[in-house]
Amino acid sequence: MQKLVYLLLLIFLAQVTAFSQTAIIDEDFFDPLSDWEMEGNWMQEEGYLMLYYYPIVEDYDYSTYTPEFEVPVNGGDVIINCFIDVYQANTTDEVCEVSVMYGEQEEILWSHNLTEGAWGEIAGTDITLPMDDFIGETVKIRMRSYGSSTSALWGWFVFNVNFTTWFEHELCAMELSGPTNLDIMEEGLWQVKIKNQGLNTESDFNVNLFSQKDNQSIAYGSFDGDLNSGETGYVDIVWATENVHNTVLYAKIDSPMDQFENNDYSNGRFLRIESDAEYNILFWDNDNGIESVEQPETGILQEPHAGLLKAFQVSGINMEFVNSLPDNLEEYDIVVTTMGCYCLS
Repeated sequence: MQKLVYLLLLIFLAQVTAFSQTAIIDEDFFDPLSDWEMEGNWMQEEGYLMLYYYPIVEDYDYSTYTPEFEVPVNGGDVIINCFIDVYQANTTDEVCEVSVMYGEQEEILWSHNLTEGAWGEIAGTDITLPMDDFIGETVKIRMRSYGSSTSALWGWFVFNVNFTTWFEHELCAMELSGPTNLDIMEEGLWQVKIKNQGLNTESDFNVNLFSQKDNQSIAYGSFDGDLNSGETGYVDIVWATENVHNTVLYAKIDSPMDQFENNDYSNGRFLRIESDAEYNILFWDNDNGIESVEQPETGILQEPHAGLLKAFQVSGINMEFVNSLPDNLEEYDIVVTTMGCYCLS
């Protein structure tokens, strides 16, 4: 019976730890990189980072670097999922290696000589780098290859870089939801979804609502009660204003116990405060029905008017949508139109 109790306790602790982990880095390379450094033949493709052999360079030394991050008190492992393909006939002294850079120092944690052939599986194999020796340091990971010629490589393909750890106290702002259009002095209700990713129960913390107009707190809400490890909860915030404007609102957790602030901020949410003025808008779809514009969020082609129409709809702005221009435009205060591709003959 005593062994069963111990076993159940171990299972419970393992589940709590799994539910309470925080990703410091979790890069799968599907979105464009803005904060990674890349040298020489390093490049990003959709879903992976790659050091390519071409153009062929002699006596090369090329690296890519993660953004800087602080290794928290509980440490953890950086896991790099990758595959190194080699053109064996061209190998001489070429090397691939991974190191940790901190301050003026650098420590190599993993290396592979290309004369030993390819490394890993084509779909990716994990390299595990313990970070416990760097607790409290601000570091970045360097992936470097150097040697006589890039022709020894077919490619070094990096599919994912992840650093996950756990904190005693760690709250994460998951989502902000609420209205996108309000009248003057009409009260709006915003709801902030919060997850406790720490190991301990959290209670009695605040969440502030900010406007990107001036990045000042405009309202706040409080979480009353207990939020256990791995659980999610909600904080309601009510706000109204007499100022006509467009803005983006975001929420920030305010908890003195929180040990990781990077995920204390929610997503932004557009808000339009309508004036009392009356206006009539005509939206004339004149883009010839041809899908010629790439939707930046999905990469799918769409008609030129689609993005502009969505912006009006999200803003809660009413309009009359037509495919043919009316003969009389006197009743409209604003006319919006788009033009797509036309064949001239």
